[in-house]
Amino acid sequence: MDPTMPWSRSAVLSLYKKLLRQGRYLQYTDQDFYRARIQHEFRKHKHVDDPEQREFHLKKGHKFLETKLGGLC
Repeated sequence: MDPTMPWSRSAVLSLYKKLLRQGRYLQYTDQDFYRARIQHEFRKHKHVDDPEQREFHLKKGHKFLETKLGGLC
């Protein structure tokens, strides 16, 4: 991944896959709802062009993943 573009397509796809994989281990939330919500969030921000906004959303997704999906697992 190019360090000047941390929000590259491959970084976004990697985060998306990790979030979906982590959703398999949910205990307190419906897995289908979680999967649909992740898909919705990624589609909603698909056309963001501002690099700062892209970086913000990517960091937000990584933070969600690091905190075990906000405590849902």
